Amino acid sequence: MSKVILITGASTGLGESMAIYLAQRGYKVYGTSRQADEAGKTFSMLSMDVTSAESIGQAVEYICEREGRLDVLINNAGLGIAAPVELLPLDDVQRVFDTNVTGVIRMVQAVLPMMRQQRSGLIINISSIAAEAGLPYRGAYSATKAAVERLTEALRLELAPFGVQACSIQPGGTRTDINKNRLRASIPADSVYKKTFDRTYELIDQSVSGGIDPAVFGPLVDSIINSAQVKRLYRVGKPLEKVSVLLKRVLPTRIYERMIRKHYDM
Repeated sequence: MSKVILITGASTGLGESMAIYLAQRGYKVYGTSRQADEAGKTFSMLSMDVTSAESIGQAVEYICEREGRLDVLINNAGLGIAAPVELLPLDDVQRVFDTNVTGVIRMVQAVLPMMRQQRSGLIINISSIAAEAGLPYRGAYSATKAAVERLTEALRLELAPFGVQACSIQPGGTRTDINKNRLRASIPADSVYKKTFDRTYELIDQSVSGGIDPAVFGPLVDSIINSAQVKRLYRVGKPLEKVSVLLKRVLPTRIYERMIRKHYDM
């Protein structure tokens, strides 16, 4: 029997790439976005907003009634934000946390009754290598992804007795449209942060536009789905991104922070 997969944020980018690949592999794939458009898609699309419990409930109920099961949830929908912590618009902070963190919780709560009933299931949370460090001007975004990592760890312990597994994938810079949708604070021209923020924002954009191909994630997810024992974490990125995580663990804090400041010319 073909496994049924639900992927949030599948209209473009990473989510769409995973959905296309998994559909080609014979899975029954449902993608979601706030404005669903199936035109040209090789998988089913549903309208759903991860910030709305009602919207989520309707989409999950539709899938379960139509398919009779739900095997894999991929929490991919996310929102970026960049600003100095001092200048973070709190409304934007709430919006990002509601999408990246509370949205994940809403999705998990919606699918778990079916997965527990099946005594099987897999939840894959798309996190970020940014979860491993409080990067300058990305403090709020890094915080949301760190929260997703801790939620994933808790889920693994809570769900093991029911045959349901959970893991996270940490992409590094990936060629998606996150640059277009990222929230960005307006920095006054005379702000003490202006120069370094503009430079850092340019580097953020470059890491995405020159990032890894999202096509690598479809085969990875396929392998995870077919793993008897799912690992807690799968990190995918360029060598420097992976090394930076290791350096943070082994270097004295003052040396590591000096390296980061130098990289961002701070």
